[in-house]
Amino acid sequence: MPDEWERARLISDISRILREPTMPGETRKACLTIVGWLARRRPGEQADAIGIDEARESERRIQARKAAR
Repeated sequence: MPDEWERARLISDISRILREPTMPGETRKACLTIVGWLARRRPGEQADAIGIDEARESERRIQARKAAR
């Protein structure tokens, strides 16, 4: 169970960092990739593509709001 707690803590820490408004886009994408990897990788589980399109659309909306400012 300690590994699971560490995984959850990492996801939480990275999610907190993602809230920084000055974070560069490439760094944001890298953080989201890591969170996705951590969230889907448990012993015996296969990676999947569920949620990728939604995450990309969310990122497009975020970028559009930034560009409109």
